[in-house]
Amino acid sequence: MKVRTEDREGLFKALVVEVEGNLVRTALDEVYDYLKKNVEIHGFRKGNAPLWLIRAKYKDYIQEEVGKKVANKTLEEAIKESKLKPVADVFLEKVQLEEEKEKLTYTVSFEVPPKFELKEIEGMEVEVPKVEFSEELVEKRIEQLREEHAVWEPVDREIRDGDLVTVDYEVEEVGGEGEKVKGETSGIIGMKMFREELEKALKGKKKEEEVFLENLPIFDQQGKEIGRANVKVKVKEVKEKVLPEVGDEFAKELGYENWEKARKKIEEEVKRDFERMKQAIIEDAVAKKLVSEHDIEIPKTLLRRELSFLVERRVSELRQYGVDTRYLDYKSMAEELTPEAVFNIKLRYILEAYAEKTGLEVTEEDVKEQIEELARETGSSEEEIRERFEKENLMEVIRMDALRRKALRDIVGKVKIKEVEKDEGGS
Repeated sequence: MKVRTEDREGLFKALVVEVEGNLVRTALDEVYDYLKKNVEIHGFRKGNAPLWLIRAKYKDYIQEEVGKKVANKTLEEAIKESKLKPVADVFLEKVQLEEEKEKLTYTVSFEVPPKFELKEIEGMEVEVPKVEFSEELVEKRIEQLREEHAVWEPVDREIRDGDLVTVDYEVEEVGGEGEKVKGETSGIIGMKMFREELEKALKGKKKEEEVFLENLPIFDQQGKEIGRANVKVKVKEVKEKVLPEVGDEFAKELGYENWEKARKKIEEEVKRDFERMKQAIIEDAVAKKLVSEHDIEIPKTLLRRELSFLVERRVSELRQYGVDTRYLDYKSMAEELTPEAVFNIKLRYILEAYAEKTGLEVTEEDVKEQIEELARETGSSEEEIRERFEKENLMEVIRMDALRRKALRDIVGKVKIKEVEKDEGGS
């Protein structure tokens, strides 16, 4: 096997791999055997067509399939020989088969990790907002609990931001066969649960009123326009969020005898969680500082993968509200989430580079802590998290997350944290 590398635009590299001999012959025999048994050629019974005719009729297919088989068996070794490291997808670009010589040459392309210089961490100054325990934090926690226990009550008025709106919709593809899709969906106005065009049209409408949008572009999850549609929407119900009043009734809803005891318990919980919250603020500020200090080229394939993950997570959240996700504006959603995707990728590269430079290693205790954190975030048990990740062979993901987390904490211990008073004016 011969391997040659080629530079491409940006972070893309290509591998040209040349393979000869038994591996190519075996792949050819497998493809021919399949075609002989399965293709039908006019004038011949199935399985009786001559090889020369099959070869002539299915030349392109044979070349592609033999290329795939040979690449599947040799690509890993070829990449290892090239000393390159693909960051995401590997694309099979070209296959050239020379059957008489039992020789096949295939070309694959992929992106490699960006090269960047890790900045000096020791003594780096990071400003964080000064946070002290106060009654304000207790009040914020109470407001959070009120939000969590809010109820939606019907109202007879015009729609405004924050309202939960249920609509009946009818969608007809423009230029298609005239088939109409009907259904019901719900969303909170102002939270981008509906298309932007629909949100604007719905504001100011009341129950039973209708909205009609013509020639609305429809996008897939990659943000590519896949068609246009006319959309007719009728407001079915409008609800506003009503927060529970602070008092004994709310205390009982929280599981306490009266409000005095509830407030005392809430204050204890806030004090207990204060240090964790403060640490999270510091880690967030350090992460932002690290990203701002490093100029890193982002692999396009990795960005697409990260965006796809973030979009799907957002879509999943919207489904929980009962939103019909088929008609979301995926293009706008992807644009909105792009800065977050870029930030995530840059931070991972920085933390991994730091871990490698300093020789940080993940212990079982680090993995356990990472699983505990996932359990808290998802409401699952630690056993469920571990079992799921082990079953799907994703424990390496846990280990890498734990390594990056360990790296960030190590960096926090080395940078200079400067607490600054919060700007109350918001400027």
